[in-house]
Amino acid sequence: TLAFFGVGVNLVLFLTRVLGQDNAEAANNVSKWTGTVYIFSLLGALLSDSYWGRYKTCAVFQVIFVLGLSLLSLSTYVFLLKPKGCGDEKSPCGDHSTFEIGLFYISIYLIALGNGGYQPTIATFGADQFDEEDPNEGHSKISFFSFFYLALNLGSLFSNTILGYFEDKGIWTLGFWVSTGSAAMALVLFLCGTPMYRHFKPQGNPLSRFCRVV
Repeated sequence: TLAFFGVGVNLVLFLTRVLGQDNAEAANNVSKWTGTVYIFSLLGALLSDSYWGRYKTCAVFQVIFVLGLSLLSLSTYVFLLKPKGCGDEKSPCGDHSTFEIGLFYISIYLIALGNGGYQPTIATFGADQFDEEDPNEGHSKISFFSFFYLALNLGSLFSNTILGYFEDKGIWTLGFWVSTGSAAMALVLFLCGTPMYRHFKPQGNPLSRFCRVV
């Protein structure tokens, strides 16, 4: 959550100050990007429930998420913040080539794909680790979701305040690299638990089951 909002919270400002878009165009592009995140959530949910399983879906899309953040951080540092020190309220950046702008859009849509793909799956995968029939595990499940949503809100708070402040001052590279680092750390922690996870087999194409219900 920290990584995603570290990019998304000031994306309109980035498009106006760094890429030179006007406010209407920037807001429109961010709306499309946000909508794409939710479309990719449908893809992630389908793959996790029907084909890949929840663990593989979470792992694959988190890797895509980290790759997108890394590409955004690198392209911003190497190509987009020119002349050096631009991107704050007083110093807009110069023109960019089609390649540089294309690289930026590839990176943010990889972020949308990665975040959207694992977002509907990660909480369900967490719930899979607890047996509701067992009183102790049922209590642990409640604790898990309490800490889970606490972490989501703390990540959002940090990105909307501290990271938002640095990005508003034009220190975009720092904000993006902090987002990349937090996502990479989350991926490593997730993979470290691999030997202990419980897995449920995917149930195949949901369309046939849906048609049977109809």
